[in-house]
Amino acid sequence: MSRKEITGSGVSPGIAIGKAVVQETRPIPALRIPLAADKIDEEIARFHRAVEAVVSRIKRNQARAEKTLGHEYAAIFEAHRLIAQDPAISSPVEEIIRSEHVNAEWALEQVVANVVARFENLGDLYFADRRLDFLDVATQILRMLQGQDIDRLNDLKEPVVLVADELPPSLAVQLPLDKILGFALEMGGPSSHTTIIARSFGIPTAVGLHNACHEAMESQLVALDAFEGKIIFDPDTAEIHAYESKRRNYHEQQAQLLHVRDLPAVTRDGRKLRLLANVDLPVEVDLANRWNVDGIGLHRSEFLYMKMSPALPSEMDHLRFYRDLVQRMAPRPVTIRTFDLGGKKLAHDIIGNPETNPVLGLRGIRLCLSKPDFFRTQLRALLRLAGEQPEGRVRIMIPLVSGIEEFRITRLFVQQTTAELRAEGFEVPEHVPLGAMVEVPSAAMMATELAQEADFLSIGTNDLIQYTLAVDRANELVANLYQPSHPAILRLIRQVILAGAAEGIDVAMCGETASDPLMVPLLVGLGLTNFSMNPQAVPVVRHLIRHLSYRESAHIAREALKMTTARAVEEYLLERLAVLFAKIKIRI
Repeated sequence: MSRKEITGSGVSPGIAIGKAVVQETRPIPALRIPLAADKIDEEIARFHRAVEAVVSRIKRNQARAEKTLGHEYAAIFEAHRLIAQDPAISSPVEEIIRSEHVNAEWALEQVVANVVARFENLGDLYFADRRLDFLDVATQILRMLQGQDIDRLNDLKEPVVLVADELPPSLAVQLPLDKILGFALEMGGPSSHTTIIARSFGIPTAVGLHNACHEAMESQLVALDAFEGKIIFDPDTAEIHAYESKRRNYHEQQAQLLHVRDLPAVTRDGRKLRLLANVDLPVEVDLANRWNVDGIGLHRSEFLYMKMSPALPSEMDHLRFYRDLVQRMAPRPVTIRTFDLGGKKLAHDIIGNPETNPVLGLRGIRLCLSKPDFFRTQLRALLRLAGEQPEGRVRIMIPLVSGIEEFRITRLFVQQTTAELRAEGFEVPEHVPLGAMVEVPSAAMMATELAQEADFLSIGTNDLIQYTLAVDRANELVANLYQPSHPAILRLIRQVILAGAAEGIDVAMCGETASDPLMVPLLVGLGLTNFSMNPQAVPVVRHLIRHLSYRESAHIAREALKMTTARAVEEYLLERLAVLFAKIKIRI
C-alpha cells in the first residue's frame, strides 16, 4: 500500500500511531419498500419502538456524561431527547407511512431530507450545529430501524485512532476514552463538543481531514500528527520512528512544564505578565487550575443558551451556572462575556427571522440591546453574583462593541439593573468592572475614547482579523489570507494597548493569537501584559515568556511594525526566534 497523507487543522495537540477504526455517522440510504394496507399500523408501531429505544439510549448517554464530563455537557442530551420525541418528526413520518404505504426507514429519510434542507437554506453556522444535533438523533433512529450495531465502539479491545466523518455528542460521550489514541475527523472545528472533550482529556485531534474515512478503510496503520493537523496512512518504518520520537519529546516537554507551573510568567528582565484561560465549559476549569492560570479572561456564556435551547435560561439558571464557575476559580477573577449570540451563533429563538448577512447583522451587544428583557435576565444574575463575591472577582465583558454610544447605553442599562436589584433587597457592589471587547476595526480606531469609558479592554483577534481583512477563515478559498501578522492587525493591536496604558486600565487579548508561540514575543514587545488562551496552551506560553527579554521583544516589535506585508513579518520573526525556539524546544 502506497503512503498517502491528508492535511486539515490540529485542534488538540499530540501524536497518535495505531490501527484506525472508521466510524461514519452520515445518514444511511434507505430502500423504498411498498407495504400492504394491513401492515401500516404494524409499521408505525415499529417506528415508535425504534424511537423509544433511542430515547432510552439517549438517557443512558446523559447519565454517562453526567458522571464523566459534568452536568453542563450532559445537558446536551436533554435536547437530543426532546428532538427524538418531537411530533415534528414523528407526525410527518406517520403521515408518509400511511399515505404512501411505505416502510418507516424510507419515510424517516424523506422527513430528514426536508428538515435538513430547511436548515441549510438558513445559511448560518448556528443552524448548522442544530442540523448536526438533528441528524445525530435521526441517524440513531434510522440505524435502530435497520438493526445496526450502534454501540460497537463500546467494546474496543485495543487502543485505536478513531477516524470519523463527524463525531456527534451521542457517540463521543460513550467512547472508552482510555482506548482512543486520537481523533481524525473529516468535519469539526476548534470549539466543537468533541474538540472540547479531546483537549480536556489530552487526546490528539485533527479536523478537516477530507476523505479520511475512505483512505483509512484501505490502510493497516495510521499516524496522526495533531500538531500539524495531518494524518499519514500506512507510514513506513522511518516515519513511524520519527513520529514516536516526536511523541516522546512532547510528553517529556509536558512533564517538564509541570515543574514550572507554579513559577510566575515573568521575562528574564523582570516584566510581569498574566496568563488567563478561555473557557466554555466548567469541565475546562479543571485544566485551567492544573496549569495555574491567573484567572479566567474569557468565559463564553453562549453555551448556557445552547445547552437549554429551545428554552431560554432563567435568572436562577444563569446565577447557578456562573456561581459554580467563580467558586471553582476562587480566589482568582473571572471575566464573563455577555451573550455573543447572533452571526455564526444565530439566536433564532430570540431574533425570530434569519438574516441575509448574519456576521454583519444583529449579534453581540446589538442583539442584547435590541432585546432588553433577554439581556436584563443575564445582567441581573451577573450583578447578583458580583454581590456575593469579593470586589473585583466578577468582571462583565461586552462583545462586539463598535462605538462609544453602544458602551454608554450598556453602562446605563447596568446602572438601571443595579438599582432594580437594590430596590428588591439584593446587594450589588458600587462598582462592578465593565469591559469592552475590541473585535471590530471601529472599536480599535476609537480605542483612546473607549478606554476612557471602560474599566478594561480585551482584544478579540479572531473577529478583529476577520473584519479588518475581510476574510472568513472558515472559507477554504480565502483562508490563506487570514493573517494574524498582517501589519494592519499589528498596528490596531498596538493602538489599543497604548490607549489602555494611557488610561491605566488592563488590556488583554483573548483570541487565538494570544497563544501562538510565534506571535507571543511580538505581543510582549507591543506592551501586552494579559494573555488569555485555551488552558492547554498556557504551559508553553509560560515557558516561552520566562525565556524572553522584554527589551529584545520591544525591539522585535518596533522592527515588525515597520514592515508592509504579513509574510515579511513572519519571516522576520522566524529568523529572530528560531534559535530560541530550538533551545527551549518549542514547536512552531
